[in-house]
Amino acid sequence: MYLVTAKEMRNLDRYTIDHLGVPGVVLMENAGKAVAEEIMHRFPEPKTAVILCGSGNNGGDGWVVARHLQFRGWKVYLWLVGAVEKMAPDARVFYEVCQRLTRIEIDPQQERDQLRRHLEQADVVVDALLGTGATGQLRPHIAEVVALVNQQSKAFVVAVDLPTGVDADTGGVLTEAVQADLTVTFAFPKWGHYLRPGADYSGEVKVADIGLSPCASPELEPSARINLPSDWQHHLPPRSAWAHKGTHGHLLVVGGSRGMLGAAVMAGEAAYRTGAGLVTITVPSSEQLPLSAKVTQQMVWSWPGESTFSPDSWQMIEERRTRFSAVAIGPGLGRFAGEADWLGELMKRMEVPMVLDADALNILSDHPSLLQKRPSPFATVLTPHPGEMARLLACSVAHVESSRRQAAGELAQKTGAVVVLKGRYTIVAFPDGKQILNLTGSPALAKGGAGDLLTGMIGSLLAQRIPLGAAVPMAVYLHGKAGELAVSSVPHSVMFSDILSAIGPALRQCCQ
Repeated sequence: MYLVTAKEMRNLDRYTIDHLGVPGVVLMENAGKAVAEEIMHRFPEPKTAVILCGSGNNGGDGWVVARHLQFRGWKVYLWLVGAVEKMAPDARVFYEVCQRLTRIEIDPQQERDQLRRHLEQADVVVDALLGTGATGQLRPHIAEVVALVNQQSKAFVVAVDLPTGVDADTGGVLTEAVQADLTVTFAFPKWGHYLRPGADYSGEVKVADIGLSPCASPELEPSARINLPSDWQHHLPPRSAWAHKGTHGHLLVVGGSRGMLGAAVMAGEAAYRTGAGLVTITVPSSEQLPLSAKVTQQMVWSWPGESTFSPDSWQMIEERRTRFSAVAIGPGLGRFAGEADWLGELMKRMEVPMVLDADALNILSDHPSLLQKRPSPFATVLTPHPGEMARLLACSVAHVESSRRQAAGELAQKTGAVVVLKGRYTIVAFPDGKQILNLTGSPALAKGGAGDLLTGMIGSLLAQRIPLGAAVPMAVYLHGKAGELAVSSVPHSVMFSDILSAIGPALRQCCQ
């Protein structure tokens, strides 16, 4: 499923109308009917609704909603918040239909008390004011209506396509926005539904098919998608009865300085749970015995170093580098003298896919030229949380969080790496500009160690030689799904071991 900007949506809409010949009023009828059906599904018995319509096509959808609810016995209060003379042609068609059916209130500025009374009586309020057409600050008369909607506490609020006041591309809210319980959007979700603060205003997001062309033409194909198993689950076929441990890849995890051995262990355990045949954990020699006592299944390989790695310990890789099919560097790595040359040598010499996380990213933020050492045919994956992303881009965390889509895309294009910007809705950005938004996840993942599990999962799938474009979104999806399945009581009490145990059930769901 595509994830679109306002411009991409307009282009697909225009192509469907102009090139395929589907009239705009047909799309509008389908959209409004879909919203009405979603409302009636949630409220099987007729109720009272207030429907607020703007002058544009979003308002046109609202007129259709009103007609369908009224035909099903609902009491409907209809408001036009805008000028009749500025009404879009398709919207005017359905406005005139509603004029023949019921009274339409025209000026909420003059009739504010009347609108407030209607809102107090409503079981459902439908926001069909602006939709994806809104940019910048709301006009004062729109902002006043939005404020009245948000002041009422009884009604279930349904936004048509996008809550009024939310920017479709950034999720930004400059003045005020409708606080929706449900947003019914059309054809494809928009970025603003999942980027904060817009995500906090959208409520539950439902996508309705209205007959829009799903793949109009190659040049109009949107650049982003929602992360769905159907896009990559064919890379998870049933395992052969003749498989052995060497069949499914060998992941090297490099990290685990003193006091942070657990991070490397968690990454290794997650790699096994996600299907790797072999996992080796490399730690400083001083940590070999503590690690050996801690792990059972992973192999342990020590490199010179006391507490942290020695600057020249990278030379150890020459002994075994051809044995590994992927490498993950960073879980529990720590910082140490000579770290830049150390990491640069590993990046240059490891001719397999590589995942960089945690302190490997922090080293990279201080020495961005290290990425130039990577052999071009071999993939590099960066997995920053917002703080690490801010350091990599030399900006503030607030800037990253307010422009997650742009930040992820910028780093991917700047570095040539695949970027996994972690968060409530993790973004996977590719150097060619394509992006994937992940919807799985749980507050249970907001704990130390969850990122190490993800690093191990990505490394595991890459070690199994699953293509990069499938392996990374697959790992991100499964990680989020495992976080959901791990919650048996409340997210507060979930441990990393619960998430680890849920990886198998998450895999099973995706393989069915």
